Amino acid sequence: MTAGWGARVRLRIEQFAPALGRVDANLTHVVRAQADAAAEGVGLLVTPELSMTGYDVRDAVHALAAAESDAPYPTMLPGPDVVLGTIERDAAFVPYNAALHLRGGRVLHRHRKVYLPTYGMFDEGRWFGRGDGVRAYDAGGGWRVGLLVCEDLWHPALSWLLAAQGANLLVVQSAAAGRGVVAGGASGGRFASWGAWEHLARAAAIAYGAYVALANRVGVEGPLCFAGGSMIVAPDGSVVARADDLNPDRIDAELSLEAVAAARRPYAHARDDDPRLVARELARMLGEG
Repeated sequence: MTAGWGARVRLRIEQFAPALGRVDANLTHVVRAQADAAAEGVGLLVTPELSMTGYDVRDAVHALAAAESDAPYPTMLPGPDVVLGTIERDAAFVPYNAALHLRGGRVLHRHRKVYLPTYGMFDEGRWFGRGDGVRAYDAGGGWRVGLLVCEDLWHPALSWLLAAQGANLLVVQSAAAGRGVVAGGASGGRFASWGAWEHLARAAAIAYGAYVALANRVGVEGPLCFAGGSMIVAPDGSVVARADDLNPDRIDAELSLEAVAAARRPYAHARDDDPRLVARELARMLGEG
């Protein structure tokens, strides 16, 4: 594996429309994107949720699931780190919606989606096993990263748990569908539903003094029209890069630990947070139940 990052790192979100069920084609797309990123000084390339398989997999979930492995990822280059979205199965053959942080082609960290939306147009609880935790991890150079997948961001306890473990970069993969249109939006007609995602990302950035990189996808699968609009949010809550709503796009931002430190100086949230209090109150609530 490569040595990791420095105090500054360039992050790129590769917003695209993964082809449903075509792992080889999607991997080829990401490898080409990684080569472009290497030539342009990018240190971390982030792809959307289930970028290797497409989203609406249904009964194909088992055929598309790869066995969990820490062996080098097929054909992945030794260039910039890549966060992939894929389906992994465990030793009991349960498939999971997984985010993999690859470095030098090997898995540096994996996160399995905890909250599986099974409401409205979504039916993930039928197809996937549920992840059982979140862990922040070291990426080098003082960076601690936390991975989330889509619905996970809607459950603020997960972001807080990562922040409590020292995360200063939250990477969120999503396959968020668009609902409604606001005429005259920032790019000529933004999906009405995307405003809530921006609020969630900016709130997490401000509360914890962390970068939030939200990589969404575009395209259409069956009844789902995906909303694009990927964004990179700075630790002060400002949106420093935003992708197109409907089309494939690439957005970059240079992340710095200096910006993390500057965003945390006016506050003392990390100092004053008390995980033991939270643990005691949760134990009391669960005991009363």
